[in-house]
Amino acid sequence: MFNRSRLAAIVVVLALLSLIVCACGNTDVGQTSSTASNSSGAQHDNVTCVSGNLQVTGSTALQPLVKDVATDYQEKCSGANITVGGGGSSTGLKNAQDGSSQIGSSDIFARKAIYPNLVDNQIAVVTFSVITNGKVTNVDNLTSEQLQGIFTGKIKNWQAVGGPNLPIVAVSRPAGSGTRITFEQYILHGPETITGNPVANASGEVATTVEQTDGAISYIASDFARKNELRIIKLDGVAENDANVENNTYKFWNIEHMYTKGPTKGLAEAFINYVKSPDTASYRAKQGFLDISKMSESALKAKTPSNSYYLSENLSAEH
Repeated sequence: MFNRSRLAAIVVVLALLSLIVCACGNTDVGQTSSTASNSSGAQHDNVTCVSGNLQVTGSTALQPLVKDVATDYQEKCSGANITVGGGGSSTGLKNAQDGSSQIGSSDIFARKAIYPNLVDNQIAVVTFSVITNGKVTNVDNLTSEQLQGIFTGKIKNWQAVGGPNLPIVAVSRPAGSGTRITFEQYILHGPETITGNPVANASGEVATTVEQTDGAISYIASDFARKNELRIIKLDGVAENDANVENNTYKFWNIEHMYTKGPTKGLAEAFINYVKSPDTASYRAKQGFLDISKMSESALKAKTPSNSYYLSENLSAEH
C-alpha cells in the first residue's frame, strides 16, 4: 500500500515538472524575428536592429527625413551608428558608387551608364515649388515658357510677366542638385543657361537669398517653403497640393531614392526598410513627403526615365 502511494506521488511530481519545463520552453520560442532587440535588451516591434556604422550622403531635400529616422533607429538599436550628410544628389550617387558612403540619397534616377553598380531603393515622393521675393507683386502664376525665359536670361524684368518694374534675379542651385535637375527636366524642359546669377546650395541658403534679394526667384522643396512662409506661385495655373501631385497635374515633383552599391544588405538594408516602412509614416508626413503608394500609375510612369534620359547631355549634371 505504501509502495503504491509513493509511486503515485512520484508520478504526480514528474508530471508537474514536465509542465513547468514546457511552459519555460514556450516562452523562449515566442520571441520571433519580427521583434528586434538592442544591446540593452529592449524590444521594438517591426524594427530589424543591425549593429555597425552607416554613412548616408546626398539629397538635401531628403536629408531632414533621413536624419529624423536615423535618430529614431539609433534610439531603438543602440548598436547602430548612422551619420547623415548632404552635398546634393550628384554627391550621393558618386559617394555610393565609390564606396565612401554606404547609401547615396538622390532626388533623381541614376544613369546606369555612369553608375552601373548602384541598386535603387525608392523611398517617397518629394514636391518642389517656385518661390519669389516679397516685392514681386501681382505675379502668382508663371508658365513653363515664362520660366524658361527667366532661367535662360531672355526675360530680365518682372514687368514682362505682369509684375512690377523690377529686375529679375534668378537664384540657381548647383549643377549636381537633384532639385535643379528636376526643375530642368520637368519644368524648363532644358538646361538653365543664365550666367552671372547667384547660386545657393541648401534650402536654407536659397530661402535667405530670395527673401533678402529684391526681385529674386528660385525653387525649393515645397515643405520647406511652407514651413518658412515663403511666397509660392502656381505653375501653369496649377497649385501645389497632394491631389494635383498624385495625378501629375502639378509637374514639379520627383521620386526620392536611396542607392546602394550592389545588393542592399546588413545595416543599410535594415535602415532603408525602416525609412520606407509604415512605422515611419509620421516622419514622412512631418517632412512633407508623399507615399509612393498614393501616386497614380500614370504619374509614376511620367517620372520613370526613358533610355533617352540616360543618354541625354542636355541636363546640367552627369546623371
